[in-house]
Formats: sequence, C-alpha cells, structure tokens
Amino acid sequence: MLHPLKTPTADDLRRNMLGTYYLLRMGIVVIAAALPTTVLIYTFVNHGGLEQGSISAFYGAYGGAMRDWFVGSLSAIGAFLILYKGFSFKEDMALNVAGVSAILIAMIPCDCWSGAAPPENWLHTVFAVLFFGSMAYVCFTCALQTIDLLPEKNQPRFRRAYFWIGVALVASPGTALVLDTFLHPIQQALQTTRGSGFVFAFEAVGVWVFALYWFTKTQEYQISSAEYEALKGHLHYDEATRTLKHAPPAPQT
Repeated sequence: MLHPLKTPTADDLRRNMLGTYYLLRMGIVVIAAALPTTVLIYTFVNHGGLEQGSISAFYGAYGGAMRDWFVGSLSAIGAFLILYKGFSFKEDMALNVAGVSAILIAMIPCDCWSGAAPPENWLHTVFAVLFFGSMAYVCFTCALQTIDLLPEKNQPRFRRAYFWIGVALVASPGTALVLDTFLHPIQQALQTTRGSGFVFAFEAVGVWVFALYWFTKTQEYQISSAEYEALKGHLHYDEATRTLKHAPPAPQT
C-alpha cells in the first residue's frame, strides 16, 4: 500500500501493482477453499448430514438456501480469473476460458438436487469439464514457464507440485463425473441418496486442489520475485526452453 504522506518512488509503485496480483490470487484461494467447506458445514448443521450428490446441487437444494453463496463464489472466481493476466498469451487465454466457464457453471443450474423436476443439464457439466481442463492445462504447461527463475534447489519441488496438482485437477472431478454417471440411475431406482458423499468428496477435492494451485503459485512468485523482475524489465523469453529467464546484463559502454 502506498504511504499517504510520502511521494511514491518507482519501486513503491511496482510493489503496489504486485500487491494487486497477490490479492487476486489469495482471493481465489480463500473463496475456492471456502465454497465446498461452507456448503458442507451448512448441510451438517441444518440437516444432520450430506443429502445432496454434488456441490452444484446446492443451487436449488433446500429451497436455494445456499444459492447466493454458490453463484456468488463461482462468479467471483470467474471474474478474478478473467482479470488476472498470465505471463504468456496461452496462459491468459486458458485462464479466460476457466473464468468464463466458472461463471457459466454458476449461471446454468445442474438440475441435480433432490426433488429437481427437469433432467440434469448437460451444459452445466460441459462447463465444469472446461473449467477443470483449462486449469489442468495451466498446471502442465504454463505454470512451468517461470520455474527457471527459482533457485535450483526449489525447482524440483515446484515441478512436482504442479504436476500432481494438474493430475488431481483431472482425476478428482473426472472421478466425480464417472461416479455420478453410473451412481445416479441406481439411486433413482432405489430411491436413495446412498453413495452421494463420494461424488461430493471428489468434487470438493477438485475445488480445494484448484485453490492449492493458486497458493502454490503465490509461494513460487514470493521466492523467485518473478513478477517484480518482470516489472523491472529483467526477464526475457527463451525460445529454446520456452521459459522465462533473467535477461543478461547490458554491456558496459
């Protein structure tokens, strides 16, 4: 934050800009981590257990008691992802796709809560797949662009972290989708919600892992000062490795 009684220097302005990016990332972390946690607490406190088969079911479950929180959280996350600018065009586009998908997940109900009359909305599922798929793409490709700016001792840890986060972003919602596809007809035939907890759990893990990505990326930038160095013009793109590196010092004249 800029000091109200001090004339800001160029360095002060850079740090103020970096603070905006930091708050965007941490806002995503907090809202995403709180989304499944809050609906889970709500259903246990007010209904004694988990009766809904997915996080999305809370759009219409219990008369829409958690609808505002569900829609508001996803809309905020989507807006943050769209506003956030990556280190490359492909990262920026992937984040935009994820952001638009998050908003559309919120805007298009799944029609999957207990007692919902219409059939489940397949468009809701499509946008959920796009959201997690785009973020997995960011983990597997774009997240590695700044790895070389870290000290060598830190690089293997962050490479492993991004790989496994990417795997989890595919596996967790993917497992939830497969379970829901095969479990839902059985539940309808038996008129039971038994087994719904497994679908909800895998969805929740996917959302929490999404939050973990942004927390990990923030840690990386704090160690490497990648954003600060970029603002100072000290980075260049290496075509051979397709990563960002420290620019060589200017020749002495």
